[in-house]
Amino acid sequence: MIAHKLHYYKQLQKQIDAHRTKAASAHLRKQWLERQKVNNYQNEYDRIRGIIAQSVVKHGPNTVEQLQERAKKLEDLGAKAIDEIV
Repeated sequence: MIAHKLHYYKQLQKQIDAHRTKAASAHLRKQWLERQKVNNYQNEYDRIRGIIAQSVVKHGPNTVEQLQERAKKLEDLGAKAIDEIV
């Protein structure tokens, strides 16, 4: 009887540990994805600012105004993503 109860409590502890590990893994993955999203926004923002600063863009599909609008949108999205992490 004691051996059976001991086995039961060991199994129960293994289930609890497995659940904790799964929850921690999900949280860690979410943090990585959030960090990746912020880095992607920052990289695109830096790229657009570099293009605007070089004054290379004059005509075509990526006009300066469009790039400035996109840069503003990325600032807003980046700030939002950072606020969600904190």
